[in-house]
Amino acid sequence: MDFSLNETQAEFKRTAQKFFEEKCTVAALKGFEESEGQYSPALYKELADLGFLGLIVPEEYGGFGGSLMDLALIVEEAGWAILPSPFLSTVAYGIVPLLASGTEEQKQELLPKIVAGELVFSGALSEPQAHYALNHITTAAEKSGKDYTLSGKKLFVPYGQSADYLVTLARTEKGTEATHDGLSLFLVKGKQPAIQTAPLASINGEGLVEIDFRNVALSETDVLGEANKGWSLTQKTLQMATALQCIEMAGVLRRALDVTTEYVKGRTQFERAIGSYQSVQHRLAKMYTVVEGGQLAAYQAISRLEAGASAEKELAVAKVWLSKEGQSVLVGAHQLHGGMGLDMDYPLQYCFRRFKSLQLNIGSASAHLTELGKSLVQQTGESVKEDAAKQLVF
Repeated sequence: MDFSLNETQAEFKRTAQKFFEEKCTVAALKGFEESEGQYSPALYKELADLGFLGLIVPEEYGGFGGSLMDLALIVEEAGWAILPSPFLSTVAYGIVPLLASGTEEQKQELLPKIVAGELVFSGALSEPQAHYALNHITTAAEKSGKDYTLSGKKLFVPYGQSADYLVTLARTEKGTEATHDGLSLFLVKGKQPAIQTAPLASINGEGLVEIDFRNVALSETDVLGEANKGWSLTQKTLQMATALQCIEMAGVLRRALDVTTEYVKGRTQFERAIGSYQSVQHRLAKMYTVVEGGQLAAYQAISRLEAGASAEKELAVAKVWLSKEGQSVLVGAHQLHGGMGLDMDYPLQYCFRRFKSLQLNIGSASAHLTELGKSLVQQTGESVKEDAAKQLVF
């Protein structure tokens, strides 16, 4: 697969690099993390003004009609800059499901406002007993006529306090407990009295909250896609969110490598730069191969999704590689820096904390390995059955 950039994409990438370098200095990152919402609404609006939020939104809804690969270029640079923003949550949990299954009325009402930077979206999916295994969802939306009443708790909702809409997975059909049946996705308006939020401690300042829905009133027009059949849309949404997250992880690891490379060039020991020592060069070379491999795996998954092809295995490979091998990049970076890497006014600690958060989000490496293993076994079984059928035919 050729992932080389065309002239427009190359210029787009350079624009993103320059923008994020200017806006996401270490001092700015510290300020964002200490702010009330743990991000900058002004910077979020600038992202919209540059067209980043509307990149994959069709022109008829005020967007630019760009490709997923175009978006991935921006996401990687946002990862490199350790951008603290609901940018990705709005794209993954707002734009993606709306484009996939939103009604025309929902698209006309919400997409132009997202493109303009007027709305923030987040995903309310995980629960205390259903972190990765969402078939154990217990949050329920009980139907009465054309209306629903939503009750239950959700965990690890990014920027949940600031979200204008919470894309929420709830059980809408009784007798389907512990299954993927009878689930629906809802567009729930945030910041209302019936929704209680509580901040969660996080290694990375990303505004994670616990949300308690207390008899939230909804209607049929708030359903995303088809009622009681929301699992298929949820899967598509999570696949896209995972793919974009892998791209972000690749950017974070590239930043750690860049910072370390520059440091060993200037840090001297025994009257020579430590980067001139072979052992240091070997360590950097190994880190580089991990970053390059992870980046290629992430872009391969994105390219499959853009082509409308199955990408379950590619996503699992990318997330597992970046999560497990990426750990060695951060460890190597800190070991080559020594105590300097722990300085809170130095960018490496931001890389480490963001990486650790992404490592566990939307499925850990172990969770993805388990699913990949099941997929491979199932594929092998189908191949055996196919071969047996051919033998019977001939």
